[in-house]
Amino acid sequence: MTRRLNKVTLENIRVLDAIERLGSFAAAAQELHLVTSSITHVVRNLEDTLGITLFDRSGRRARFTREGSALLERGRLLLARAAEFEQEVQLITTGWEASLTLSVDQVIRLKPLMPLIDAFFKAAPQTSLHVTREAAAGTWDALLSGRADLIVGAPANGPAGGGYESAPLYETKYVLAVASSHPLAGRKGVIPNEEIAQHRSVVIGDTTRALPHLPYGLLDNRLCLSVPDADAKIEAILLGTGCGFLPTRIADPLVKAGKLALLRVETPHPPAQRTLAWRAGENGRALQWWKKKLLQPALASALFF
Repeated sequence: MTRRLNKVTLENIRVLDAIERLGSFAAAAQELHLVTSSITHVVRNLEDTLGITLFDRSGRRARFTREGSALLERGRLLLARAAEFEQEVQLITTGWEASLTLSVDQVIRLKPLMPLIDAFFKAAPQTSLHVTREAAAGTWDALLSGRADLIVGAPANGPAGGGYESAPLYETKYVLAVASSHPLAGRKGVIPNEEIAQHRSVVIGDTTRALPHLPYGLLDNRLCLSVPDADAKIEAILLGTGCGFLPTRIADPLVKAGKLALLRVETPHPPAQRTLAWRAGENGRALQWWKKKLLQPALASALFF
């Protein structure tokens, strides 16, 4: 008797996906707003329909069998295609994307973005928005890998190969700063690179996964503290943990307050042009909305550290 394999539905696959991600039937039931017995029923029906065992129940915790893992792996491809199809349908019928991901570089303040996010949901209540954080080459990596639809504050010189469009946002000037208690704080004149390299540097870690790290800052220092964001970098420098390049708009008030000292260095940090970028050929209404808002000159200065 031929089994009816068309009984495997996307909802069945979503159940298996939730079990694997969350580690238990109970957690999967909670995420999917079902009772645990419903999850158990779905799994047993699938096993009966397919004639295979999806879970090894010999231990204290149910684990996927080889056949179960293979089914889930292929099923996740269908889930991804279904999600893409849903987005395409919404884009065709309304012009608004079903979801949009903004990848925001660490040089950008998130607080000034919040009113924009609220305004966006009023304009596009049917679109989901995802805001992620990247740093340095990580923003470009996010765009080119498909993890982001629009990158905000990325370094201006994008990777070779094209496939994207961009527009300038803001230029930031940098100075090398140390806490007033740091050993270099009283140093006069231009300090050679070799002397700077003897002290710990504080840098924001580059989040790229596939692209080369950008060669800015004090990455050659033997001693280094890599932090995840600009606030942590500023705090570490203020505590005297190390030296680091800061935007002049951040450093100048702290110098006037006597908290930081500026150093004259042999190799200054060049001014950094920051940009907005998106994949070429994409023109959904959500993307267009964000491009228009973020390219307003008055907003740019408020966004950057």
